[in-house]
Amino acid sequence: MESRRTTTQTNSDAEFLTDLVSRVERYFRSVDAWEAEYHKFYRLPGSHRRVPPDLEDAQREFASARQALEAAIPRARRLCRRFELRDPWPALLRIELGAHAAQAQAGSAVGRNERIAIRDCLRDLEFRCTEPEPESNSTSDVQDELPEHRSGSLLRRIVDFFF
Repeated sequence: MESRRTTTQTNSDAEFLTDLVSRVERYFRSVDAWEAEYHKFYRLPGSHRRVPPDLEDAQREFASARQALEAAIPRARRLCRRFELRDPWPALLRIELGAHAAQAQAGSAVGRNERIAIRDCLRDLEFRCTEPEPESNSTSDVQDELPEHRSGSLLRRIVDFFF
């Protein structure tokens, strides 16, 4: 488990985002597959708490996809904070599969707006991570721009400060 954590953190942001996109897509597919299996038969609301035999494979795939996504979400949230983007990740893991009767639920447990928010966030993160980062030698450039002679009249220091 420790080796997975260090491998995930040493990847570049672009590699991490590629992996995150595949994890999110796998998660969405597993949710949709689980609900397709669940809605094949009429089930009462609340019957999702017990996993019937016909849903075991879909439940196993969903649990695996969710676990993989949960491992990547902390870094995704840090990237959102770093680039000052909206953080849509907590809502993604709060879904409850099969909580409603088949005829009462028109869509998926992961709603359309949540999917759009996640895809927008991933697109924005990909755009931001592909931008070139500023060089670390910028401090020497700033020092070159500052005048060496700081003494003088108050007026001279004010003019030097603004110009």
